Amino acid sequence: MIHEWIFSAVTSMGDQGVDRPLFPLGDNDKAGFILGSFFIMIAAGGGIGGGGVLVPSYIFILGFKPHIAIPLSNVTILGSSIANCILNARKRHPTADRPLIDWDIMLVMEPLTIAGAVMGSVMNVMCPPWLLCVMLVLLLGATTIKTGMKGIKLYKKESLALEQTAHYQRLPGTEEDAAAIQYHSPGTKGKCGVMLNGGSPGLSPISKDHFRSPQKLETLLKIESTHSFPKMFAMFITTVGTLLFTILKGGNGINPLHITCGSGIYWFLTFAVIPFTFTIAYFARRHLVERYYSKKNLGYTYHEGDVEWNEWHTILYPACCSVAGLCAGLFGIGGGIVKGPLMLEMGTKPQVASATSATMILFTSAAASASYLLFNSINLQYACALFPLGFCCTLVGQIGLNAIVKYYGRASFVILCIASVIGMSTFAMGLESSGALIDLFRGVQAPLKSFCH
Repeated sequence: MIHEWIFSAVTSMGDQGVDRPLFPLGDNDKAGFILGSFFIMIAAGGGIGGGGVLVPSYIFILGFKPHIAIPLSNVTILGSSIANCILNARKRHPTADRPLIDWDIMLVMEPLTIAGAVMGSVMNVMCPPWLLCVMLVLLLGATTIKTGMKGIKLYKKESLALEQTAHYQRLPGTEEDAAAIQYHSPGTKGKCGVMLNGGSPGLSPISKDHFRSPQKLETLLKIESTHSFPKMFAMFITTVGTLLFTILKGGNGINPLHITCGSGIYWFLTFAVIPFTFTIAYFARRHLVERYYSKKNLGYTYHEGDVEWNEWHTILYPACCSVAGLCAGLFGIGGGIVKGPLMLEMGTKPQVASATSATMILFTSAAASASYLLFNSINLQYACALFPLGFCCTLVGQIGLNAIVKYYGRASFVILCIASVIGMSTFAMGLESSGALIDLFRGVQAPLKSFCH
């Protein structure tokens, strides 16, 4: 059977630990690096880390056990996310005068995603492997279909707009009409990229109330036109605080407080992450609601794809993010593979969803990689090869996709990239966990899982 073949192939590759040497490169190493490069380039366009395909490829092809493959995947994704952020940091929103990365969405998403991941990791130990396998395939399969349909729908919408543009350009004396259509076509924008309520190009979305308080609205727009360092600092505190709780619990070679796994203080530090992240989420929600009413009083007009952070949305979307984190912790998949499609469901523009998701992955992958490094869970020789591999392949993938999107005027390509990565992850993760179902049908008793081993 296929599962037996995979198992024998993996176990026959020799040393699976952190000390396995990189050189001389074997055929499996070369194949794994080539396939990993391909996955990274596709994942780069969607802003998804790609752990759902990297981990199985590192297990099946490179021959590592899961507890080594997962840290190596994190290191690869860290290099990829750094490249993504270098490229995205200077990009601007497709229709507004502000950065492409949406720090408001990150403030809402990341804290409760972490809280959900803590609960998911606990539930992972309590659930039988076959149930995790079934739920994982169902979740990723449904997400693939949903995201793919959204991408196809946008593709058709773009095709219609491009056909209308071409039709008007063929008609004599309609150059101005064609230019107007081109201005509003998906994937394109005019010189300023936004419209006033009156229909004339301008520098910002403004309503008639602006003329009663122009300075306040101008100040608000100026703040939004740059990256928010306070919000970046909040994300940094969230990440470092979570990492600190992990280190204090102790692990392989590091136990600063000499805590015994399973003790009261161990569980206290495990679940202390939840009130910590909820506190950050509370202050983030209060800030966003206050700014929502400030915009409302000033007559601010939102762009297509913007989220109005009112009382309801600042509860609904964080709740969805906690579920996304729960799935990430429960199934051992990256949060980006869930949060990317979630942002698309929120109506966020594909380019914004991709850039924001990639930035969130930078924080989480950096914390995870630092944790693995401190606990001596990373094969450093392979990590030194996979980190630059992730960085360089992401640069190639991002630049290539950006050129294609710009040339064809189709933002739907970003969504289709996301759907492709999730689809490949569905197959790869399903294959990786298929052994649990095979053992179930054979009547083989699954080994008991433990929080401490």
